[in-house]
Formats: sequence, C-alpha cells, structure tokens
Amino acid sequence: MKGCFLITTGLKIILNRWCCYRNLMSISDDLFKELMRRFAAGVTLVTFNENGKFGGLTVSSFCSLSMDPPLVLICIDRKIASHNSLEKVTNFGVNICNSEQGKLAWDFANSNIDKNELINSIPHTTTESGTPLLEDCLASMDCRITEKYEGGDHSIFVGQIESGNFDDKAKPLVYYESGLGEFKPN
Repeated sequence: MKGCFLITTGLKIILNRWCCYRNLMSISDDLFKELMRRFAAGVTLVTFNENGKFGGLTVSSFCSLSMDPPLVLICIDRKIASHNSLEKVTNFGVNICNSEQGKLAWDFANSNIDKNELINSIPHTTTESGTPLLEDCLASMDCRITEKYEGGDHSIFVGQIESGNFDDKAKPLVYYESGLGEFKPN
C-alpha cells in the first residue's frame, strides 16, 4: 500500500505543477481563434427531439471516437440554448453536410431561426428514438448519448451510433477561415 500512496502522491504533485504551468502559459482568445481558423473541418448539423419539438445546431467539433463500440463525440458551448436541450434528450443526430448545403449550415447556425420549423420544412426521416435525420446529407447517424464530460467552456457529448445512412456520390462541405466551401481532392 505504501507504493500506491507514493505513486498517487507523486501523480498529484505532477498534475498540480502541470496545471500551474498551463495557467501561466495560457494564450489569448484571439490567438486561439486564429489558430483554430487554420484547421479545415467538415460541417455537421446536430439534430435532436426534445419532447416532440425538433432542434438543431451547426457543429464543427465532431469526430469519431471508437469503432468497438461505434462512438462519436460532439463538443457544444455551454452558453447556447441547444446545450440545455441536449442535456435533456437521450439521442442526437449527426448529419454530415454535402457541398450544396452551405445555406442550410448557416441557417442551423443562426439562433434567430426556429429549428423545429426549419427541420419540418426540409426532407428528413425520424428514427425509432424520435431523432430527426436530414436527407441528402453525406452521412447521417442516430446516436444514443452514453457519456458527457466538461471541457473548458464546452461539454463533450459521447454518442453510440445506433443507425445511419450515407451517400457515396456527394462531396463534403468544409469550414475554413470562417467560410464554407467544397473540398476538391487532388
């Protein structure tokens, strides 16, 4: 047991020193934003069903996490209204935008647009869990929330994919330098 105590104490000291060093070396918000603008990312529309009312938002912080089990994650700003809704639902949809869905991505990003009306005005299907999945996307998946973690000013929602579909002919929509465009491979 003495060895475990020493390891635990040593780990606490290392983590404490790392946290202090990290706080001293923090960068400005502007530099952080400029650095992140340099990362080209696919565009996803996250959808959900909160008590029979559809909701959604545009998300660039999405990635695969595990193949076994099939897990993905999304990162959501805790200050936005959709965050509170995601905390109440069991499932969320991830809809990967095709290159022709730029306007739709901007509409989902606009907090002044009613997402229930928007989703009901476009082709979509509803999964067994009640989650709306948008048609004509590169890929869409229904994900059951399995974990939630805090990450700075965001929450990280982990979802296990329960169903999905894809279009192997469409091209992806990419977000880069605060703009949307089509990815053209070499």
